[in-house]
Amino acid sequence: MLISASNQVSLFDLDAELHELTAKKSDQLFSLFNQFTNMDDIIPASFYNAYYSDVGKNRDFPLDGMLKALVFYNLLGLPTVSTLIFIISISSDFRKFLGFPRAPHPSQFSRFKSLFYDEILEMFHHLVDFTSTFAIDADEDLAKILITDTTGFELYVKENNPKFYQAMLKTVKTYAKSQKYDKSFDVEKYAQSKMPKQSVSNPDAKLTYLNGHFGYYQKVILSTNGFGLIRDINFYNADNILELDLSPQETKDLYDAKSLIPSLETFFDLHPKANFNYFLGDSGFDAVDNYAYLNGKNIVPIINLNSRNTSTLPEPLFTEDGVPTCPNNPDLPMTYVGIIKGKNRADRAQYVCPKRTITMTDRTKSILLDCEHPCTSSSYGRIKNITIHHNYRFNAAMPRSSVEWMSLYKIRTVCERTIAQLKSFIQINISKINKTLTLKSNILLAGITQLIAFIILHKSKHSTGRLAIKAMIA
Repeated sequence: MLISASNQVSLFDLDAELHELTAKKSDQLFSLFNQFTNMDDIIPASFYNAYYSDVGKNRDFPLDGMLKALVFYNLLGLPTVSTLIFIISISSDFRKFLGFPRAPHPSQFSRFKSLFYDEILEMFHHLVDFTSTFAIDADEDLAKILITDTTGFELYVKENNPKFYQAMLKTVKTYAKSQKYDKSFDVEKYAQSKMPKQSVSNPDAKLTYLNGHFGYYQKVILSTNGFGLIRDINFYNADNILELDLSPQETKDLYDAKSLIPSLETFFDLHPKANFNYFLGDSGFDAVDNYAYLNGKNIVPIINLNSRNTSTLPEPLFTEDGVPTCPNNPDLPMTYVGIIKGKNRADRAQYVCPKRTITMTDRTKSILLDCEHPCTSSSYGRIKNITIHHNYRFNAAMPRSSVEWMSLYKIRTVCERTIAQLKSFIQINISKINKTLTLKSNILLAGITQLIAFIILHKSKHSTGRLAIKAMIA
């Protein structure tokens, strides 16, 4: 069993494990890789062209060897690239397997990830298509389920040091005391709202609320199928700025809701043949636009309801013609304004309070509300937007109380396990990566590792599970 990255690795322990690896496991692992993978199928031709584009210049380290080395780095859970290079330097079998004349310098791998990021991204999407048929062979029902979740990969910047936030919190407490604010002043909320929205050293490290705390992350929207096989890694960037009137969790939910459609649009553009029956997502994706979009794709949404979308205001009733009425007077129909349209949004019919009027004074529009008992604190009166055709959130194709809905929703957690697997591959807690391209390449290479491992497990008919990667190398 290889040493966990969380434990300190001594040369003596490493020597013992390297002996175990090279003496007992290497032949089996190399044989599995050579027998059940064809690098010409896995690596796009464009990657070869880019890597060998310098005419007359020979590469000491071949492309397939570089990729194999990085895949094995992830598979074995090595703590650092230096450890990988050390293994290459002492194992002639490993060098022969990679086609390396010698161990490369650490900068060889870092330059590779930066210079060929676009090609690594293309290779990942190529493998997504390449493994689609294998996924259907493995389990057609689960292969037709798309699960999406948002996460973040922490960058090594000073703002992620807990002392940074504590210093800011201390400053705000001093400020609040000097201004003699009462106890209703939320010191922590104010300090959080004043945190820089991005890191000084790396603007791509955005302030984000994830896993119950703030940090500076590379945000990722990740999709898998029903048994955890990665289908998409999207680095979509959207505003996730904490406002004083929103809780951190509400801010994250708004980001999740807004990011789903753009990320799925990108996915289906890159993979037009992708076909799914169900979409599984947590309550962060509970938004009318998302339901409308998925229904337009003939995908049944399995999304839990989010309390942020539940209003405490009294709900209007409806006339026989389907017109909403004043919540305080069901005999008073609301006033129809028109249809609201938006890109990638469901069309809405808007109705407003029947007791509000619009006046024009010197070309300035004013809205007056003449109501003794308003049902809302808004000076504009109550507004009701009704989704055209039907209410996608509540009139779901499958009732949320049904056994089938609950059984499908439970599958959603496999996406969270896949995210944990990727973070384990790249040793995110100890990697100390502060360059965006390097981190993105590492994430994509972790996804590539999982897809290649799935190909080997599927073709070899490994009995321990479709994604039992640890069992494969044990």
